[in-house]
Amino acid sequence: MVMGSVLFLVLLISYFFYMRYVPVRGIKCLNAQSLPEHMIKIDLRDYNDAAKETIAGTISLPIAYIKRHHGQLPHIDICVIASNKVERNIGIRLLQRHGHKVLGYAMLDKPCGCNKWYTRWV
Repeated sequence: MVMGSVLFLVLLISYFFYMRYVPVRGIKCLNAQSLPEHMIKIDLRDYNDAAKETIAGTISLPIAYIKRHHGQLPHIDICVIASNKVERNIGIRLLQRHGHKVLGYAMLDKPCGCNKWYTRWV
């Protein structure tokens, strides 16, 4: 009984760790200053952060609102704009879970710190 509870707790903690901290495979890092025009740009930052530094042509959709408003997004290629890695990972996974095709992301606060080898094998 105790071993089953411990195993369940370990699995639950590892699932949440995976969702937040493990990067999504195949999603390319893009330059925030030159985002492709053919993609929809979704800004996952909170409204307060997004209002301080606006980007033309973006749809502001914080992570908390993805479940309610994902149906209003067109089903074409998406580029995610995030402020940190956790926000990026959770947002991309939620959008993909709802059937959207995320092709890239841009981090505004930090330069692209992705490992180029990571997207090469996908």
